Amino acid sequence: MAIVVVTGTGTEVGKTVATAAVAAASLAQGLSVAVLKPAQTGVAEHEPGDAAEVARLAGPVTAAELARYPEPLAPVTAALRSGRNPVGPEEIAEAAAKLAAVHDVVLVEGAGGLLVRYDEKGSTLADTAALMGARVLLVAPAGLGTLNATALTAEALAARKVICLGVIIGSWAPDPGLAERCNIADLPVAANAPLLGALPERAAALSPAAFRAAAADWLAPELGGRWDAQAFAAHYAPAPYAPAPEAAPTPDPSPAPEVSAAPYDPTPQQPPAGTAPYGSEPQQQPGGATERYGSVPPQPGESIPPHASHPQQPGGSTAAYGSDSQQQPGGEASPYPSDSRQPGGQATPYASADQPAPGLPAQGEPGGTDAPAGGVPAQAPPMPGDRFSR
Repeated sequence: MAIVVVTGTGTEVGKTVATAAVAAASLAQGLSVAVLKPAQTGVAEHEPGDAAEVARLAGPVTAAELARYPEPLAPVTAALRSGRNPVGPEEIAEAAAKLAAVHDVVLVEGAGGLLVRYDEKGSTLADTAALMGARVLLVAPAGLGTLNATALTAEALAARKVICLGVIIGSWAPDPGLAERCNIADLPVAANAPLLGALPERAAALSPAAFRAAAADWLAPELGGRWDAQAFAAHYAPAPYAPAPEAAPTPDPSPAPEVSAAPYDPTPQQPPAGTAPYGSEPQQQPGGATERYGSVPPQPGESIPPHASHPQQPGGSTAAYGSDSQQQPGGEASPYPSDSRQPGGQATPYASADQPAPGLPAQGEPGGTDAPAGGVPAQAPPMPGDRFSR
């Protein structure tokens, strides 16, 4: 296998355990193995790093680190914050070449995902793989959301003409869900590379001896194991789609409240005396009567007061609608549009009339409408208290 770069779709996806499994399977074949961690972050000086963990699980491998930064950050950020020098692709490639000269297999484990920056130039693990001409082993989670990250990583590799060796599922639960089962078939499509293994959940918790004995069962023959991808897919194949049956409504155990209804009364309800029905906007009239607006029909036995625009006149008579005239003394109303009143309460027709009003001289007589003096003109001047309409 020579030099193989191990990367992941992100952090905490199982890269270190996958690296240890590949190392254990290679050691079981009698190959010499070196593990290179270019930038170890988030680990203090006295603590074991990822390369040491691979050696603990896999067995006698050569573990090497190029730089260590105490804060768990991207390599370039951790380096700048700690005041230490970052590592670039050239330094990584040189170290890997030296290890490959004396080992059969060199596994270069990256930090985080493929495009995490290592130096201030923005160099990534993908640039390092392209510089070394190494193939990349991609570790991905099994659950929902992994397909997008896997496809993006594969596209980034293809853009740099770096070969994706295959995909390893970093953690496989004993009772996977529907998404995990479907992703067995979908992950190779997203990565455009074969599925080369599936590590059991909590594999790192096994004893080193149990880990080394089982590592070959988790990896495909291309990685020195005996894992069968087709048998794995058939065993965990998802069940055919079946729509969920509609749940029957759950009856309410609480008793329904008792509602007492009043007996039906066919007699129509009359409004109280002196009030108008709802929505009529009544107005109080002289004498306490209430005027009704709108088209509400009168109730049986109910008197209809006059409209507000026909005010009640002294004596009880009402002026005709639209006349805009006022009641004259004696209870008579002048029709529209006379609107002129003579002394004595009599109304004179407007402009011209065939018949003179009672008590007034006719036309042509002394004092008539055509007399130059003593008579009343055809259009009488307004009297005090008159109201005019247009």
